[in-house]
Amino acid sequence: VHHFGIRHHGPGSARALVEALDALRPARVLIEGPGDCSDLLPLLADPGMVPPVALLAYPEDAPDEAGFWPFATFSPEYQAVLWAMRNGVTPEFIDLPVSWRLRNRAQEAQEEEAEEATAPPDEEPPLIRDPIGILAKTAGYADGESWWRDVIEENPDPGPIFAAVADAMGALREGTALRDSFEAAREAHMRLAIARIAKDAPGPVA
Repeated sequence: VHHFGIRHHGPGSARALVEALDALRPARVLIEGPGDCSDLLPLLADPGMVPPVALLAYPEDAPDEAGFWPFATFSPEYQAVLWAMRNGVTPEFIDLPVSWRLRNRAQEAQEEEAEEATAPPDEEPPLIRDPIGILAKTAGYADGESWWRDVIEENPDPGPIFAAVADAMGALREGTALRDSFEAAREAHMRLAIARIAKDAPGPVA
């Protein structure tokens, strides 16, 4: 299993990801996105579907509670779908299903309000709240935005960035736990999906 940490709508990330997929030639391509919408991914790669486009989901009885997942030509997720379809690989979303998100949205909002009302300021450790910011500060940058732009998005020869980012994030998170129940649920769901798919994959999994 190979993890490729990208930035949503990052042109440099998209370019580097396509190069990494060309080198790896994975048998499965797994993408952060709602797990019950994977059947729609071939539509995203249809020549008639010209980005920017977005996946839109909402409860039939409450359309104002809609959620959406946007895609542009420079979105790494969009490029991953195109790569998979070009190479005869089935892309798949592995994040929490839309149905789960919609069913639990009210409860999540209540939990967030309760946490904000009772938690002291800055209770969450900086490396959980802003791990990229920690990496940037260590490298001498004022903020994570500048660091990510220089190192990844606008670097003409960034080198093995995905391995470096994975190692750095793993080291930062070692011995820590997510306090946000929604993010913890997302990560658990994706871990299980990756394990299930990798077990039967006939080759590398991206």
